[in-house]
Amino acid sequence: MKQKCLSSKLVTAFIILLSSASCTKELRSSEVLPHSEFTMATGAVASVTSDSLLAYKSRPHEIYAAFYRLEGPCYGPAPFNTNFSQVPDSLDILILFCFSPSSPVAGQVPGWINTLHTKGTKVILTGGLDLVPNATHDSIGYAMTAKHIMDSTVNKYGFDGYDIDIENNPSGQTLTDMAGVYKALSRYLGPKSGTGKLLTFDTNQNGNNSLFQKVYTMVDYVWLQAYGRGAGTLQSTWTTFSPYITSTQFIPGFSFYEERGYPSNVWYDVTYPVNGTGRAYDYARWEPGTGKKGGVFSYAIDRDAPLTSSTDNTAYAPTYIVSKQLIQIMNPAGGGSGTTGVIFYQDSNYGGAASQPIVKGNYTLSQLQAMGVVNDWASSVKIPSGWTVIMYADDNFSGTSWTLTSNNSWLGGLSPNANDKMSSVKIQ
Repeated sequence: MKQKCLSSKLVTAFIILLSSASCTKELRSSEVLPHSEFTMATGAVASVTSDSLLAYKSRPHEIYAAFYRLEGPCYGPAPFNTNFSQVPDSLDILILFCFSPSSPVAGQVPGWINTLHTKGTKVILTGGLDLVPNATHDSIGYAMTAKHIMDSTVNKYGFDGYDIDIENNPSGQTLTDMAGVYKALSRYLGPKSGTGKLLTFDTNQNGNNSLFQKVYTMVDYVWLQAYGRGAGTLQSTWTTFSPYITSTQFIPGFSFYEERGYPSNVWYDVTYPVNGTGRAYDYARWEPGTGKKGGVFSYAIDRDAPLTSSTDNTAYAPTYIVSKQLIQIMNPAGGGSGTTGVIFYQDSNYGGAASQPIVKGNYTLSQLQAMGVVNDWASSVKIPSGWTVIMYADDNFSGTSWTLTSNNSWLGGLSPNANDKMSSVKIQ
């Protein structure tokens, strides 16, 4: 379930239904990348424009989506006067959580949405399927409810779609009503509407959920709330959805920490962003047994991320470092799986988690971490023909070094042992 907010969330959904009022940036890169979150190591500077962001987002890629907790009935003001228009440029879909027309910032929402539109980011909101007052339990009542949702929130504020949060297995009249409203919404939203606006299914359930079974043809994406789970559990859950949707519609999600520090409790999905470890990174690297996942989402991107263990909310401002790293892991420089580059692996024989393909250049520890290489982590490596890799035991190209000119399936076999030793690298 969404953390600390289920009861408030249900209230908010009811408020939504009742309400009738209701760029150019610099990029350091060895290749010109389409989005400004990608920072590579070799010093060439290129301009990243809104046009190139739009072009990137129009091409097939693994998306990054995020729930943002808006100031209102559930949460207080955002820290340091930040707002959701300041999320990373390469974010594909922002999902407003706990939005209500009664929010003190509701009047500013259309302007913030417009800012994100210039970068190709879609903004949708999470809401419910409850019938509006006096609506009958039939197609007329369902159509009335869907129209109210569209008129009072989606169209009024300029949202690009609507997200339905399902955290139980409805039955009886409740199931009939929910499916009826979902179907009525599909006239305006989702793949059957032809409008380009999104209709998504947000759940901690599996593909056998009773409502999903009735509406899956009307769904753009399934956001799987996989909070606190290991990446090894994702395949079995995906298998339950695979008869109904494509793998590119399936997007597992993690939660940022409660509340703003980086505690060591194993429940948390992000251990500490400088190390690039935690379930969030595992999810970004995970792929289904066949095909490609749709991407990854985060819950509470507004918590991402001070580099501190402090839980003092007054000493906090979002930097989005984790989100930027995940985007880069899923969509590495030059276009992803077709990119030529060195790939480091967590385990021997090219097993376990893998880095993105890393192009020629000199990489310090922090630069390696941004590309999925954790400190003292690599156990095997694949090297393109004719390339040379010089690995260093310490940061900044110091300490013991090893020179490789071909694939190596077990770095522990080098002399001296190089397994789990690398902290910086030169790729030539």
